[in-house]
Amino acid sequence: MEATMRHTGAFLHMTPTTLFTPEQFDAESRQMAEATERFVREQVMPYVKRLEHGENAQMREILIDSAMLGLLGIDIPSEYGGLGLPKTTSALITEKTALQPSFAVSHAVHTSVGSMPILLFGSPQQQAHYLPRLTTGELIGAYALTEPEAGSDALSGRTRATRKGDSYFLTGNKIWITNAGFADLFVTFAKVDGERFTAFLVERGPGLLVEREEHKLGLHGSSTCRVVFEEVAVPAHNRLGAEGEGAYVALYTLNLGRFKIGAAALGIAKEAWRIGHAYAAERKQFGHPIIEYPLIWRKLAWGATLMYGVESALYRLADDLEQAFSAEGLDRQQVWRDAAAHYAAECALIKVAATEALHQIVDDALQIHGGYGFSEEYPIAALYRDTRVNRIYEGTNEINRLNLVERLTYARRKGIWTPAPVAEPSTDTVDATLESLRGLAGHALEALQAYPEPPQALVEPLADALIALYLLDAAQMRARQTGNPLHQAMIALYHEHVRRRLAGWAADLAALTHKPPIMVEPMPYAPLYEAVWTALNA
Repeated sequence: MEATMRHTGAFLHMTPTTLFTPEQFDAESRQMAEATERFVREQVMPYVKRLEHGENAQMREILIDSAMLGLLGIDIPSEYGGLGLPKTTSALITEKTALQPSFAVSHAVHTSVGSMPILLFGSPQQQAHYLPRLTTGELIGAYALTEPEAGSDALSGRTRATRKGDSYFLTGNKIWITNAGFADLFVTFAKVDGERFTAFLVERGPGLLVEREEHKLGLHGSSTCRVVFEEVAVPAHNRLGAEGEGAYVALYTLNLGRFKIGAAALGIAKEAWRIGHAYAAERKQFGHPIIEYPLIWRKLAWGATLMYGVESALYRLADDLEQAFSAEGLDRQQVWRDAAAHYAAECALIKVAATEALHQIVDDALQIHGGYGFSEEYPIAALYRDTRVNRIYEGTNEINRLNLVERLTYARRKGIWTPAPVAEPSTDTVDATLESLRGLAGHALEALQAYPEPPQALVEPLADALIALYLLDAAQMRARQTGNPLHQAMIALYHEHVRRRLAGWAADLAALTHKPPIMVEPMPYAPLYEAVWTALNA
């Protein structure tokens, strides 16, 4: 991919000539993914019942066991005991850990928001002291940001820090803290003197109280608790970054966390699709396996198409992130911070796209089971419960739609991306639809520069148009690179889905763009579904 395409918002300008796709993984990456999947299926899934009955010690033991495969240090450089994997391979590993969601969220919090803040903002002493212990599982990490009155508006938190001599004293409450039941190290946020939002590394100790486990809808095998800080003494050298830099610590880390949620959502979607497909092939009604009925196999064809689009986009972003993290620079930590900040829009985009595709796929898989899907005796029921939170944590999808639009508007003000040349809107081909989407989204984002904040009524259609553009663009280029008939069939089906919605997005955004409606004549869906299903079974 050209260097000129390696920036946020590049997809608004043109399609890259090449991009990274899962077909390009080398043998070593594939072997690591296979080893991770074996670990989850053989060393995690047999303990699900115990985990769901609140045996936190078991989850901690599993996390420590995973460290023997290097799974607690996939993004940590080798000098701190980690594997330092490329972001592409890291995403692939994350897909496989997601096969058991309670383990996946415990693992993800530890390796992402529980460790990455130290990599990005920690002093050399903090990195040397904590990162090797986090990669071996000697310490288990947690991330304490959310408060009872500060959810989406995380920076309005009330936890206070007061400095006295060489220590800060923290007082306040945090809620929904994953791994809290057994974590040793909490990346915690508080306002120094009630004003300067600041990050701290807080070890479990006197004054840090972990309350009972939350009674959650799903993820019963993960630990989620309220954490109370009662004048907890934190050495000044455990402040993470400077006073007042907590927003950067939180937001840069959450960007990467959202990218990882996208990878995990894709992994869970693949598992849900596999379960639904297997049940449909086995279950017989009216003398035939139900997979032979179009109302069933069309769900599977659409799920496979959604996964193809999300997967194409995810690994496009993973490679862009890897190139940004690998950029030359005298200050390596500053390069990493810049990389974590730069693709905030795309990280928000992939989080929304992947989790909403997952919602559709797991819902369809449960529907394929009929009444049995509503029984806890079948694995799809637990998977359905476990996946619902994906559209809520690390920024609700509503907040991430706002982030996507706001960050791209900000990047336009800075001249980071430029609008694509505007042509007469058309949806006759995939390329024509991409250009129409670029014109629509570009006009809307240009107009939003005049607003201090984007009108929320316009955010959803604009964000959805941006998501469709990014996925269709990546999926189209992947199909061209692979020449795979299945990929080409999926592109045709997804393209029809996008072009039908394009007319609605254009109508909703007309108040911004002042453009006439885009007229779309729908094509029949039936042959497109049939082509995907035939190619899937070839």
